[in-house]
Amino acid sequence: MTRQPALDHSHDAEFGVPYRTAQAILAHPDFAQARRLYLESLLALYGEDAFLNKLLLEGARQVVFGALICLLAAHNMADRSTWPTLADLKRVLKPFGQSSDRKIEQLVARLGSVGFIEQNAVPGDARVRLLTPSSAMLAHDEAWLLAHYRPLALLYPQDDHSRPLARDRAFQLAQRRIAFAFIPRSATVLLGNPAILLFATRDAGFLVLAQLVLDSEDGRSTSFEGLSRRFAISRTHVRQMLRDAQAMGLLTLSGRGGQAFTLLPAMWAALDKFVAEGMSGHDLTGAAARAALELSSPPEG
Repeated sequence: MTRQPALDHSHDAEFGVPYRTAQAILAHPDFAQARRLYLESLLALYGEDAFLNKLLLEGARQVVFGALICLLAAHNMADRSTWPTLADLKRVLKPFGQSSDRKIEQLVARLGSVGFIEQNAVPGDARVRLLTPSSAMLAHDEAWLLAHYRPLALLYPQDDHSRPLARDRAFQLAQRRIAFAFIPRSATVLLGNPAILLFATRDAGFLVLAQLVLDSEDGRSTSFEGLSRRFAISRTHVRQMLRDAQAMGLLTLSGRGGQAFTLLPAMWAALDKFVAEGMSGHDLTGAAARAALELSSPPEG
């Protein structure tokens, strides 16, 4: 039986905008298509780039990157309390509980060494160093947002997602300023989904899950060796991750070497919940960003 859409919109009291709830998104009859587009978009963004896999695609590192972008977009040089410093980044990340202070410091240093960010002293106060994004970091984040708004545009073509689809820089910064205030909710989504957390906390773990889902839908076979090569991780890493998922009741491994897999209903339910909640969050922050841009635009005439 085809699922019927729930009520189209809810209203968010904090941001003052209508948005589509996770329940409504999940109930949409074309949700499976949107989920597939989301997974394909992430694989296209990261799947062929072993460097980005190693640098960013472990849950804690992705959280650090996302929080850093939000922090940078939300700062105001006239307000010292908003300055994007390493200490402030550590404070923002505490709700996630995924990164030690040392790990955050190491990732920021790594992002600096590859040209994603700079640390510049504040004029008149050399003790304070501000984190500044490079054009490469902003371009990667634009592509990340594109991957998250394409599924919404698929489900709701009547909604205005033209700016993120066009990689509009003004929208990007407005959305990231809004997303800064959304960080506690993002932490709740991730930490409240143990099945997704199992994959998200491993190197390239969510990409492995994305590939398993697409292979399952298409009836393709998957091997530890193939996943290892595709995502520049070891076969041992792949094997242990999938065995841990099997122990959680998320999938079964069978056949020669235990390499034939079947995703179980618990895995599908956890993935659908995570994707729908992520889409809802982006719909909400996108709506708030559009409202902010409209308010800041000079009146016509």
